[in-house]
Amino acid sequence: MDTMLTNSELVIIGLVAEAPKYGYQIEQNIVQRGMREWTEIGFSSIYYLLNKLEEGAFLDSQRRVEGERPARKIYTLTEQGWQAYREAVRARLTSPRPRTEDFDLGLANMLVLEHAEVVQALRSYQSGLQEKLVQVKGKYESDGGAQLAVPARELFQHAIALMSAELEWIAGLIERLAE
Repeated sequence: MDTMLTNSELVIIGLVAEAPKYGYQIEQNIVQRGMREWTEIGFSSIYYLLNKLEEGAFLDSQRRVEGERPARKIYTLTEQGWQAYREAVRARLTSPRPRTEDFDLGLANMLVLEHAEVVQALRSYQSGLQEKLVQVKGKYESDGGAQLAVPARELFQHAIALMSAELEWIAGLIERLAE
């Protein structure tokens, strides 16, 4: 396995780095933290990724029996996993990466639509983004707001800043298209 982790692999390793976890606990963390909003990791890929990371010697597992339940694998990071984790985080915090968003594809190809269709689509996008911003701000507050741990707090603040900036930009675009 390549030592550069994919985004999905980094999500899994980051969660296991917090504490040893079962696959189901990883799924619960992803759901509870709203990570599906900004990651491309589906429920069905969690176990695939756990196996892949274990085969690559980034994770180790042990079977544990708790109560009457069948034995389950609990995953921990190996030393190689910790090194790859640190390297992946450093790389992502150091260098801007190209954006790969559907919206950019729509912008690049918007001339296929009539002018009124473009404006209508952009207004719809703007409305959806405003709703999303309200949801994220609400989740931030309900999860503890300024009292959150620094990484969680800053993830929320980054998302809020990006959505706010995009809303400002899209309002300007709609204005420019009206000229």
